[in-house]
Amino acid sequence: MRSTPAAAPRRAVAIAIAVVLALVVLGGCSSSKDDKKSDAVAVPKGFNLPAGVTLTKGGTKLTEDKPASVVYQVGTKAASAITVTVKAVRKGTIKDFRFFSLDAATKSSTPFYVDLAVKNEGPAGLGGAALPMFAHDSTDTIFPPNELVGTFKPCRNPTVPASFLPGATAQLCLVFLVPKGKALQSVDLQTGSAKTAISWSP
Repeated sequence: MRSTPAAAPRRAVAIAIAVVLALVVLGGCSSSKDDKKSDAVAVPKGFNLPAGVTLTKGGTKLTEDKPASVVYQVGTKAASAITVTVKAVRKGTIKDFRFFSLDAATKSSTPFYVDLAVKNEGPAGLGGAALPMFAHDSTDTIFPPNELVGTFKPCRNPTVPASFLPGATAQLCLVFLVPKGKALQSVDLQTGSAKTAISWSP
């Protein structure tokens, strides 16, 4: 969707919002094998965990400001341990998107801004990677953050920096538009199956 040129501020040129159409229902993502190993820790074959890092068990439920460490594999080559902390889940207002051209369904949604901190524990660089964070709503459905093009003041920095080497930290913010009639149950870090996701309750 594109913003209305007449309404957009000068510095918000070419701002657009991409509404995700594909939603993943949790009940369709798990298997009996996942059910038996709901506390499994996903580690790629041959991966050497950095000293001092303890991985968080799959299925762990956390509250804000509690960290979780997982191994995140991007593509077929880069794999690194990361520690993620959800710092805050802020409820926004659809008025924050007044410079966007939204359809009727999106206009009736409720925005949530998730502030989080991430540290690359190593051993690989993860520059520009998007974290596998998802919103989990009251209908047991998960969906990725909405992609924004341009500068959005209420919630900046959706991806880690272009250079994100071992030892680096970053402060990120993700936008989730929860459909009308649904409530945000948790924010999930999912590097494997839905059953092994780590979740933070807002």
